Amino acid sequence: ADAPHPGDDPAAPAVEDVRARLEAWLGDTVLTPEADLSAPLLDLGVDSLDLIRTARRVEAAFGVRVQLRELAVPAMTTARLAELVAERAARRRTADTAPPGAGHGPVALTPPQEQAWEEQSGDRGHWNQALLFTTRSGLDGELFAEAVRRLVAGHASLRLTVVAPPARRPRQQVAAVALDGPPGAALGPVLDTVDISELADADLPAAITLRCAVEQRALDPGAGPVVRFVRFDAGPTRPGRLLIVVHQLAFDMVSWSVLLEDLEELYTALEAGRTDARCAEGTPYPEWARALTEHARTPEAEAEAEWWTDVVRTPATVPLDHTADDPRAVNTARTAATHREEFPPELTARLDAAARAHRAHPGDLVLHALGEALAGWLDEPAVRVDVLRHGREEAVGDSHLARTTGWFTTTVPVRLDLAPGTAAERLARTVGHLAALPGGGVGFGALSRHGRPRISAALRAAPPSDVSFDFEGDDADALPLRTVLPDVAPEPIGDITAPHWTRPHLIEVIATTDDDVLRAEWWYSTALHDGATVRHLAARHRAALTALLDAVGHGTAAPGAAGAADS
Repeated sequence: ADAPHPGDDPAAPAVEDVRARLEAWLGDTVLTPEADLSAPLLDLGVDSLDLIRTARRVEAAFGVRVQLRELAVPAMTTARLAELVAERAARRRTADTAPPGAGHGPVALTPPQEQAWEEQSGDRGHWNQALLFTTRSGLDGELFAEAVRRLVAGHASLRLTVVAPPARRPRQQVAAVALDGPPGAALGPVLDTVDISELADADLPAAITLRCAVEQRALDPGAGPVVRFVRFDAGPTRPGRLLIVVHQLAFDMVSWSVLLEDLEELYTALEAGRTDARCAEGTPYPEWARALTEHARTPEAEAEAEWWTDVVRTPATVPLDHTADDPRAVNTARTAATHREEFPPELTARLDAAARAHRAHPGDLVLHALGEALAGWLDEPAVRVDVLRHGREEAVGDSHLARTTGWFTTTVPVRLDLAPGTAAERLARTVGHLAALPGGGVGFGALSRHGRPRISAALRAAPPSDVSFDFEGDDADALPLRTVLPDVAPEPIGDITAPHWTRPHLIEVIATTDDDVLRAEWWYSTALHDGATVRHLAARHRAALTALLDAVGHGTAAPGAAGAADS
């Protein structure tokens, strides 16, 4: 055996122990009972969100980092991953990183941040993500404040502000936070406590609901804060509430799991007397923004330009029922409406089976059916749809993003080729296109926002698609609720967007498979489309997906249908 290396950890876990943990995690979330656990991860129905969760659990349990691109190689199995984790755990060293709470100088906005900043007009403060949780009774207010301070210190995106001088591109910077002294003084407006201990049980919901609605307008991306923690103290014997509101520029849906896991671990560690507790953040968000900006002018990124230029030439405009001088100006939260479709429960099982047969993600098939519906409506052989992806591809630099909070969600233009062919052949073209997306799609935003002027201008000359698609699956990143925050609270949290907020697409399709039932939400603007038009389009999509599963659900995958892309 090799001699020990300096810094080797004699208490590192055995490969067998690591493998058992990995198989237990995967078995809890994605694997079918008959799955062959020795098969490559990508053959087990694991998508990249599952891999992100696995990377996060590996770092939390074993103190080592594994990149998403390492997990996504075709030959990666649980056995090989266990060997990799055990090897790194044995040679674990303390990384040279910036201290918690450190500030970061101004850097460019990431592509989704900059696009959103340009799209919104007027007050940009009221555009949030927000959740309200129950808290366990008897929560210690001082310990909780200290846990929040360490949480905010450990995640740079929770401290960002946007600097936007006239006639210059906006930039983001991160304020420092003090790690000594009273936590309330260090946090300032980030943390507030509302005493509701004197209220009767029957009066609690109204008081909480009113305060939540007010808090939706309390954020300011220009001056700060971009996050608010509001703890409702109901006394020592009753569960309280915790409202967390984060500005969209600083957060995405995957970030919730990171935030909640860290808050739980920090509070329970402090409660147990562990004064050294801190967050184990990955690559801080401003460092990712800087890396993405630099990546845009590398030969590797510029080699993608031809691909994206070809994609954005694809038709992407839908007809309107109501004319408007500027459709996007009237496409606001005030005019938004929703049509919901629910599919039969047995369809989800058929969808999963067909996806496995064609080495695809279930969302790929739902997206393909959307393309079929749009192509028929527009009478086009190919259509372009903006697809939302989680954006944590780790394809840029030496990035580790599984435990980083921030807005990584990226919108990627996708060409759906519906030229004549069998159902399997048309599906294979879609699956192949998604699998071939360069770098998982993050390069498109980087090139269009930070690329050389010739490339950037070519990509931004084409208007965005009028239609977007987001497959969120079965609650794509389930909230890790444990003892400190045991559940989501029942009270309403108010409107997370202002009425004047500009919607980025005219029609947004959001698909979920909660409770193993496929549902599709169709968001549209009543100023531009009638409900009957959207219902008709949704019916086309329903028929297209059903016909697709009838045609390919039990067949053999067509040539070229390899690899899977997630939403």
